Amino acid sequence: MKKILRFASALLCGAMLLCSLSVTAFAENDDEVYDFDPNTDKIYSEAVYMVNTDTGDVVFKKNESKKMYPASTTKIMTCIIALEHLSEGALSKKVEVPYDCFNDFYEDPNYSDPSNAAIEPLQDNLTYKDCLYALMLPSACEAANILAYNIGGGSITKFIGMMNEKAKELGCTGTNFVNAHGLHNDNNYTTAEDLYKMTKYAYDKFPLFKKITSTYEYEMPKNDANPSGYSIYSTISLLRPGSVYEYEYAYGTKTGTTDEAGRCLVSAAKNQYNYILVTLGAPVKDKNGEYYDDWYSMIDALNLYKWAFTNFEMTTVVNKDEQITEVKVEMGESATHVILTPESDYTALMPKSVKESGVQKVFKAYESVQAPVKKGDILGVMDVKFKGETITTMNLVANNNVARSDVEYYIEKAKDEFDKPWFKVSAVGIVVLLICFIVTRTIENSKRRKLASKEKRRFESYAKRR
Repeated sequence: MKKILRFASALLCGAMLLCSLSVTAFAENDDEVYDFDPNTDKIYSEAVYMVNTDTGDVVFKKNESKKMYPASTTKIMTCIIALEHLSEGALSKKVEVPYDCFNDFYEDPNYSDPSNAAIEPLQDNLTYKDCLYALMLPSACEAANILAYNIGGGSITKFIGMMNEKAKELGCTGTNFVNAHGLHNDNNYTTAEDLYKMTKYAYDKFPLFKKITSTYEYEMPKNDANPSGYSIYSTISLLRPGSVYEYEYAYGTKTGTTDEAGRCLVSAAKNQYNYILVTLGAPVKDKNGEYYDDWYSMIDALNLYKWAFTNFEMTTVVNKDEQITEVKVEMGESATHVILTPESDYTALMPKSVKESGVQKVFKAYESVQAPVKKGDILGVMDVKFKGETITTMNLVANNNVARSDVEYYIEKAKDEFDKPWFKVSAVGIVVLLICFIVTRTIENSKRRKLASKEKRRFESYAKRR
């Protein structure tokens, strides 16, 4: 292991020297980076997913659902499972370091020469905390297996099952793990979007995750190969002082590299806003099979961070006082229409170059309503669109009160009653009864007149006889 660590250190120093001799566009002239547009300019990574975690806005994505090999970014999930099963007090507890945790790297030729932290088999002074830092800084594969063995109750396989269960719980539908360290296996895969979900969960749930992944150097306990102890360092060049890739706003998270996976990087940065960026599958070798001096996933990260921090800002897209439309009010006492405004302000992360005309507001509202109308009554809905996609849907509400006119109300009420079937039947019945009454009275009057006339004639006849 000591030889492996020395070789890795020499390789790292050589890479740093080559990088320092390289001249890149972003290091030479920051102004060029500010004009960078990932939609038109070169992105080296095969899959990308970048999210503003303050707002949840996805600012850039490329092949985010494509099946990719994660390499050592697998260790993000290894770290999550470890942190979920370790209390703060348990971090200082000693771990078992059996040969079982190293056998992978001797028995499987695909797993030979892994990244490591020079941990020795059977070492008896190693803590969970040491393993976590070894896992996430130098990407130690033996630390991954040691954590898996101890937390899995002596079973690395059980621990891997826990990794897959957690992936499903987080909604990672394109992920499957077969090891805890990320060395290549065709069945160990994920997606850029899934890796974002894991990383976001880790940052939200565990403050220690950020503390570990934002650390550049950590002191490991002594062992037979390093009797005075030794330091381990983060593989994230964004954090490395003096690196051509050093970025002041970066604070993590994890690198990964295999020939099959290419250069992978899950990173996080904060300037005015927080971002998590996943870049997978950047080239590691040229067409001649020679390893590139440049780490193209780091180049992608720098370009994308500078682009995002320079070109996006929080913008009030919809103002709650904005008059959107009006609705006719029937039986209103003092108004025939009511104005509709958005229920609330809507603020979103938008490109600074976007003009108001670049946002479309498509609304639907009632044609008319009956008074009374109260301020705040929901009378419509509006879709807010940007580049043809709906970014939010919000209610449209009455901007003022409209009282009811009692005179108009009762007139309308009467009209409504007149139109009802029971009223029409009743009216017909009343008319029929009235007609019957008139006919009856007419007949009765006629009889009375005839009877009176007869009585009159009889009286006159009687008078003549007298």
